Amino acid sequence: MKREEKARQTRRKIMDRALAEFSARGYRAASINNVFDPDQGVSKGIIYHYFASKDELFLACVEECFQSLKAYIQDHFRPDGGAVGTGECLTDYFGVRMQFFREYPLYQRIFMESVFMPPEHLQADIMERRRPMEQVNLEILNKLFSRIPLRGHLDREKTAKLLIQFINFINLQDHGVEPDLAGIRQMEEKNRQILDIFLNGILER
Repeated sequence: MKREEKARQTRRKIMDRALAEFSARGYRAASINNVFDPDQGVSKGIIYHYFASKDELFLACVEECFQSLKAYIQDHFRPDGGAVGTGECLTDYFGVRMQFFREYPLYQRIFMESVFMPPEHLQADIMERRRPMEQVNLEILNKLFSRIPLRGHLDREKTAKLLIQFINFINLQDHGVEPDLAGIRQMEEKNRQILDIFLNGILER
């Protein structure tokens, strides 16, 4: 077996055990002592060879979570597909996101902690790892905006960025959401409503 392939497999074993640990206990209660498993060739020394600290290991799990979510959305959601209205499109989009977390439950708690309860000293690092997913959200919003007439002085891309910043701010204020599938469903529905109100207003037409 080539050295690179063996290293890849070892790192994958560490990541699988780390995802299970952070998913079960959350960042604050998780311990590297629960990640190592000599029977599977995952010793403490091997873990620290690949990851310098618990923080680095958690950030790797966060990055994998958002990269996997991004890939899933790109594979399963088509903003130019069947949904015609903005409401339908938003429902489809958040439906795809919920399906991802149903299929990959290990990411649920990691996602929720990253959005609602990020460790203070890791906030900037977590935001950096969320950036590729933010870009997907921007692209989807821009396509939604192309379907509706914006006021003449509004720039489509700047408006989309401001809206995402607003949603991120609202999410950071909400610490009462449980880090599980029900909590994700609650968060996604709230974000869908914010977007729906922003795009369609609150007045009956």
